[in-house]
Amino acid sequence: MDLRHIETFARIAELKSFTKAAEELYLTQPTVSKQIVDLERYFGVRLIDRTKRTVTLTKAGELLLRYVKNFLELKKETIDAIAAFKGLQKGDITVGASNIPGVYILPGLLHIFKQQYDGIRFRLVIVDSKAVIRKMEEGEIDVGFVGAKYETKKIEYKKFLEDTIVVIAPSSFPDTIHIKHLKDYPFIIREQGSGTRNHFESSLKRLKVDMLPELQVIAELTDTEAIKEAVKSGMGISYVSKMAIVHELANKNLKCLNIEGLPNIARSFYIVTKKGKTISPQVKALLDITDKWRRHEKR
Repeated sequence: MDLRHIETFARIAELKSFTKAAEELYLTQPTVSKQIVDLERYFGVRLIDRTKRTVTLTKAGELLLRYVKNFLELKKETIDAIAAFKGLQKGDITVGASNIPGVYILPGLLHIFKQQYDGIRFRLVIVDSKAVIRKMEEGEIDVGFVGAKYETKKIEYKKFLEDTIVVIAPSSFPDTIHIKHLKDYPFIIREQGSGTRNHFESSLKRLKVDMLPELQVIAELTDTEAIKEAVKSGMGISYVSKMAIVHELANKNLKCLNIEGLPNIARSFYIVTKKGKTISPQVKALLDITDKWRRHEKR
């Protein structure tokens, strides 16, 4: 059994696509298909059912995947331990992040990190907060940055940054509206699992404002940049992290609405790690840089 075949199987299971797995692993699709055939021949059982449209694990494939995840996690810990012994000269980190930290915070932090630890490679996966937590629980990422907490006994949360969620509109819009008039305008929302959406809707519920069913939701978008462009074009109003519209406010392409009756929606961003798992030297180095950056930002 070849370790590369195991890694290919895990990638296909995660991406649910032979084509995407081949692209991510820099392999040809025939090579990926042959590796799975060889793996199935080794175990003597079919692992993946594939059609033109879908890729599904068989029962045997699901069983193998549980062991494969533990195996790959142990492999990575072994590599990290040797890298630590060599003085953080090499290694890999997979970082999971929700939209706001992934797009507006981490690129700068990872640039600082690479300047100090050029030999360490990183992979940044941007998904919603809920998916980051799931990937952390399943051992698919080494450290995560999220904008919402979800109940779980497997995850450690550490606060690292404060944020405010604001309602945005085109620059030609009135500066102030009353909360009861939110339902009078086309509204663009974030997807289920988004920390931004979770905080916005929770704020309305805490005010006992029974408005969510009455909002004129015209679109559900998974990307903050897409939401900003939609609002700029006049499609509707929406809510985003204030740190995501710094340039737009400066250039007066968008405005923050003053919503009478709606207090400031404050929220925190968190660093997430897996309980009981030893933090690798590479991740610890990234967390140290993050902490220094956070303390500098608070000045």
